[in-house]
Amino acid sequence: MKAILSRLFNHEELSSEETKQILLNITKEMYPEVQIAALLTAFQMRGITVDELIGFREALMQTRIPIDFAPYRPIDIVGTGGDGKNTFNISTCACFVVAGAGYKVAKHGNYGATSVSGASNVIEQHGVRFSNDPDRLKRSMEECNIAYLHAQLFNPA
Repeated sequence: MKAILSRLFNHEELSSEETKQILLNITKEMYPEVQIAALLTAFQMRGITVDELIGFREALMQTRIPIDFAPYRPIDIVGTGGDGKNTFNISTCACFVVAGAGYKVAKHGNYGATSVSGASNVIEQHGVRFSNDPDRLKRSMEECNIAYLHAQLFNPA
């Protein structure tokens, strides 16, 4: 990781294979948290290239835990994070409205990182226990028109 960080500090670009391997190694806890923080800071400061993003995506796709909701044809409602305007969690509210209108909804989210309240904060406060059990999620989809997918349970990377 030290060599990668040196390259990033020198504004060098990484290949998609390098970023894929970095994220896979992070999931295997091969790097200290301080190095991961430095990596994220470097990308935040200089931006990320398309090839680097492709590598991270490939690692996410390789490590994901898939759930097949195809028979339900759900609407996927995902927020973009905090809007900086101190608004309520609009995407989470929208998923309840859409499910209440009779449409199937797959809501994917996490705890707030760029705002006070992420989807997981809201859902958890309503007493929902997160699960990645396909049978439980499909039952939720059938009975409530909605299944909540807590990001950390589906995207280990």
